[in-house]
Amino acid sequence: MVAIDWSKMVTAEQKVAQAAAAKHAAVNMERERRIAAGATVTVTGAGDIPVQGREVDVRNLQGLGLAALARVSAGDTATITTFRDAGNVDHDLTPPQVLELVQRAAGVVEAIIQASWAIKAMDPLPDDVTDDGLWPAAG
Repeated sequence: MVAIDWSKMVTAEQKVAQAAAAKHAAVNMERERRIAAGATVTVTGAGDIPVQGREVDVRNLQGLGLAALARVSAGDTATITTFRDAGNVDHDLTPPQVLELVQRAAGVVEAIIQASWAIKAMDPLPDDVTDDGLWPAAG
């Protein structure tokens, strides 16, 4: 007679939980992919500027934003900062424009994060979490 090891049994509930965890991980991966890919944001007086959201890009935007904030706080709204966009095009931006660029880029990231939360809350979870219809437009 063969002994059954009941500790290795996987219940239907466990299978559902494992599938949901895998789907949530897929949502996280898609969220990070979309953030890194970036979007095009419109800056007053400068037009459309494509930005990326890789770690190095985020650090650069944070630094530029902090410098622009310090300039604006000191009353300097004219010093030009050259920003090279995701398409390797240079944009000469004033401190208020740099702040607008950073704020709009952060808004795109926030919208992507919010979408990931909404997707994870769906019941049932969608089959294809990469479907563009589930995510905000890229710009």
